[in-house]
Amino acid sequence: MAMRGYRNHRVLIVDDQKEIHDDFVEMLTSSFAPSSTDGLTDAFVLEKDEPFLPEFELLHAESGEDACEIIEAGRESGRPVAVAYMDIRMPPGIDGVEAVRRVRRIDRDVEIVIMTAYTDKSLPEIVQDMELLHKLLYVRKPFTREEIQQITLSLVGKWNVEQELAEKRRQLTRSHQRLEAVLDATGDAMAMYDSEERLVFANRGYERMLGLSRSELEKMSTGEFTAFFEQRFREPDLPDVESGFFIEGHGSVVQEAAAGAVPRQRLFYRSTAPVCDTGGDVIGELFVYRDVSKEIEVEQMKAEVMRLRIELETTYSFSGMVGGSDPMKRVYALVKQAAESDITVLIRGESGTGKELVAKSFHFNSLRKDGPFLAINCAAIPEALIESELFGHEKGSFTGAAKQRIGAFERARGGTVFLDEIGDMPPVLQAKLLRVLQEREIQRVGGSISIPVDVRVIAATNKDLESRVKSGDFREDLYFRIAVFPVVVPPLREHREDIPLLARHFLEKHAERVEKSMNGISNAALRLLLQYDWPGNVRELENAIERAVLLETTEVLQVNSLPRQLSPIVDSGGDTTAPASVLPLAEVERQALVHALEVSANNVSAAARSLGLNRATLYRKLKKYGLSTGN
Repeated sequence: MAMRGYRNHRVLIVDDQKEIHDDFVEMLTSSFAPSSTDGLTDAFVLEKDEPFLPEFELLHAESGEDACEIIEAGRESGRPVAVAYMDIRMPPGIDGVEAVRRVRRIDRDVEIVIMTAYTDKSLPEIVQDMELLHKLLYVRKPFTREEIQQITLSLVGKWNVEQELAEKRRQLTRSHQRLEAVLDATGDAMAMYDSEERLVFANRGYERMLGLSRSELEKMSTGEFTAFFEQRFREPDLPDVESGFFIEGHGSVVQEAAAGAVPRQRLFYRSTAPVCDTGGDVIGELFVYRDVSKEIEVEQMKAEVMRLRIELETTYSFSGMVGGSDPMKRVYALVKQAAESDITVLIRGESGTGKELVAKSFHFNSLRKDGPFLAINCAAIPEALIESELFGHEKGSFTGAAKQRIGAFERARGGTVFLDEIGDMPPVLQAKLLRVLQEREIQRVGGSISIPVDVRVIAATNKDLESRVKSGDFREDLYFRIAVFPVVVPPLREHREDIPLLARHFLEKHAERVEKSMNGISNAALRLLLQYDWPGNVRELENAIERAVLLETTEVLQVNSLPRQLSPIVDSGGDTTAPASVLPLAEVERQALVHALEVSANNVSAAARSLGLNRATLYRKLKKYGLSTGN
């Protein structure tokens, strides 16, 4: 029958005698089994005989150098030599033994058969100085046809089987590597133990979780591993957490954080599953540890976003505005009355009374609350740019217009545009704003297309618009268009009863921002707050509380931390009518840090306690201002 199943039949004959090459051609050329004349034999022979030998590809070399070149070329071309017959004596040049050494350096897999006429020496004696006898046989000359055929068939078959096995090993290794990569990519820590609790497999996540290598895990006994695991992990003692959760790290988080070191703790969920063979018998157990800390953080972040969203809507709703006096209640009533309509609102009041806060209350209590809220300060934007800011412009419409710009009225589609300080709007722009309010459409600067807009307009001013109308500085028709629903925000001096509530609100807000513990305001400080007229209104009050929080070294806000202009007592020789200078908040904070360090003799812990800060926050602020503790 045919010899099928070989992929490589390349055989190299290395000998300096032409007769040897001819003999191999004759011996290894495909032939048919001889016809039998024996009747009994004929009964067991196939009707059609097939070639007894496969189609060997015979290669010839007359020297060791030629043999090395042929074998090297075969490897580089992807058609290696399977079997090489090598003569020992091949003068001139390298002999067969040296040729074997060099061939081995080129290809360790080729099957080598040494041909020799020595009859009194064994193979080890012939190659006694060779280090490698791997894949090495020898035959003595003269050899028979059957001997060469059987050796060649066996070695070629052996070479191909080994190559197939090697390829399967490579495929298995690649599959194993892919499997390991997949298991590592899951992000979970996985390990399998056999029925005798010996480690069979562990992915990198498992090694990282335990802080041990695979070899270290394999050396551990069951008792040692249990002790190590119990030392590294603990079950959370929370009544609402189911079993299967483990926390990495020990000790009280609160106590260690107070000592200045926050422990690294992660929460894992462990699941187990039996591993069965193809027959259904349990051969081990798979352990999977999932780090759910990040998932918890994500859920906490989602909850925080939801809390902030609710807080935002509450803060800017009329029910969340700070103040319970009658004047403020009247403002709340007006907001509630007109919030859900699209009526144009004009908010009036002195600077610092919180007109933008009222405008946001209108927006966040209206049907447009899910849309944008865009605030434009008409007094802060240069006259040459405010039209572009409101309505946008086309590319090249003026010098510097390198690209198209979308204005506030387009960006606020479905929401609210708040025009603060509308009394300072240039007259030319007043006419264009009037057209927008009437036609509900705009044109970009340099454009010719009318663009419909869907926005609610809320305006605010601290100016006497009636006087500006009489003087011709403000269009009368625009005034009547925006003042459809006027709301007056009272100055703080007209609702002093709200000062304690406002002061407490700002105290909690800014103490939390700078991570200080503040429990309240002293009676003396509160009396001072109530006596002052607050020309800057609520904004001035907030700035005063923010500054005081930075300067205060106790948990209760004291008089000495308040701005000097609040106190009726001034230095002797001072001018009581001269306005006191106000330092920037950053400078106030820097001076507070310097003072705390001086009082505590550069003791960071003592300075942090006096400021109501933790050490980490104090160090961060010292770095911010380039201050040194002198140590």
